[in-house]
Formats: sequence, C-alpha cells, structure tokens
Amino acid sequence: MSNRVVNVLAAASVAGMLFATFGLSAAGAADPAEQVKDRQQTMKKLGGGMGAVAKYVKNEGATAEDAAKGVATVLAVSKMDPKAIFPEGTAVGVADSAAKPELWKDWNDTQKRWAAVQPAATQLEAAIKGGDRAQIAQALGATSKTCGGCHEDFRVKKN
Repeated sequence: MSNRVVNVLAAASVAGMLFATFGLSAAGAADPAEQVKDRQQTMKKLGGGMGAVAKYVKNEGATAEDAAKGVATVLAVSKMDPKAIFPEGTAVGVADSAAKPELWKDWNDTQKRWAAVQPAATQLEAAIKGGDRAQIAQALGATSKTCGGCHEDFRVKKN
C-alpha cells in the first residue's frame, strides 16, 4: 500500500472514532440543541461540585470526602475547553439555552474568565486538603465569585 492510501485510511479511522465518541455528524458539527443540553449537564456537574463543598462548609451533612470529590469535579470541568462547552450557535433561542450572545462577542475575554476558574478551584482544593472550614469557606466564596461574574454577564437571569 502506498503512503497516501495509508494516510487516507488513518484519517478515515480517526474520523470514525470521533463520530463514535462525540456524536459528530459527517459535516463535523453537532446538533446545537444537543450542545446546549451537554453544556447544561456540564454546568450542573460544576454546580453540584460547588454545592458539595458548600454543604461541608455549612455543616449540612457533607463530609470532607464529599467536599474533596466536589472540588475534583469542579477542577475537571474547569480544565475543559470553553469552545467545547460554549460552541458558537448555542445562544438564547437554541433549545432552552440561557447563554447571552455577548458571550461570543469578545471571546478572548470569555476565555480569560473561564481560565480563572481553574486557579480558584485549585486554591479551593488546597483549602479542603488543609481542613480549615474558614479557609475553605473563603476559597469557596472566591471560586463562586469567579463563576458568578460570567453568570451575571453572560447568562439570562432565572425567574
């Protein structure tokens, strides 16, 4: 077999794996309504992680292990590519998206804001490992503020 044939077969194999893994269409674009649903599930995971830490801080039945698992979820989400979470074409008007169009107008700013979540979550993780609830509460507040800034500017307010 020639190198060209091998390259074409390799490219076709990779495309097939991407399709199987991510549900991409032949054109390479996922359904915007599905992308909105995926984003909402991702954000619910992030919120659930934050909630687990908050329950620990408030002494509402969550354990230190619950808080550690929660922050691990927050860190995992914070490491995701924002373009994958917020693909263009998924603003208000697509399915039940609450993302304002402003999110995509200055994408560099959006990326900087998203990137700020990871160091905040890393500090939260360090505080949880330290075990001092006051420090955990402070780090949780800082992480919440980082998240809340985007919600304030880029998400339609919930009723």
